Amino acid sequence: MASKNRRNWLLVLPLAGLGIGYLLLLGYLLFGNALGLKAAARSVSLTPPPPPVDLWEAYGSAQAVAQARASDAQLVSASAHWHGVSEDALLGGPSNWTFVFYSPASEHSLDVVVNAGMARVVNQTQVWATPIAIAEGSWRAGPGDALLVFLACGGQAFLHEHPQAVVDLHLAGNDEGSPVWTIVALDPETRSLLSLLVDAETGQVLSADAS
Repeated sequence: MASKNRRNWLLVLPLAGLGIGYLLLLGYLLFGNALGLKAAARSVSLTPPPPPVDLWEAYGSAQAVAQARASDAQLVSASAHWHGVSEDALLGGPSNWTFVFYSPASEHSLDVVVNAGMARVVNQTQVWATPIAIAEGSWRAGPGDALLVFLACGGQAFLHEHPQAVVDLHLAGNDEGSPVWTIVALDPETRSLLSLLVDAETGQVLSADAS
C-alpha cells in the first residue's frame, strides 16, 4: 500500500510542477505585457508635440513651391487649426500651415501645406472665378495679435468652458482686398461657437458672433 501511495505521489508531483510553472509563465506574460503597455504609454505621453511654424517663414517656403509649379502664383489665403488647445499653445502658433495660391495664367489654384522642414503642393484645382489675392503687409508678423484679441473678446472663457474645442484660423482678403483674420472656435459636441473677424493691418475687430 505504501509503495502504491508513493507511486501516486510521484505521478502527482510532476503535474503539480507543471501547473505551478504554467501559472508562473502566465503571470510573467500578463505582468510583462502590462509593463510593456505602461512603457509604451509613457513613451507616447513623453513624445514632444510638433514645433510651431512661423507664418512668414512658412509663406516663403510655400511661395517657392507654388511658383515652381506656376511662376505667376499669388497668395489667396493662409489657414491653420488646433484641437483641444490651451491658451499658451494657441499663442505659440500652429505646427503647420495651409496656403492657397492662384495662377492667373493657368486659372488654377494650388493648395500648399507647410510644416517643420517641408512644403508641398497637395492639390491643384481649376478655378472659374478669379479670387482676391493678398498683398504683402502687416499680416507677415503672424496671427499673434489677432489671437490675443480673440482671447480678450471671449476666446479665453470659451476655451476654458470647452476644452475640446476646435479652433480654425483663416487669413484672406475681404471685398476691398484688405487682409482679414477669421478666428472660429467650435465645440464639436455642444455645437457652441465663437467667431471673430479682425483686420490684419489694424487689429480692429470687424465683427464678433457667439452662439
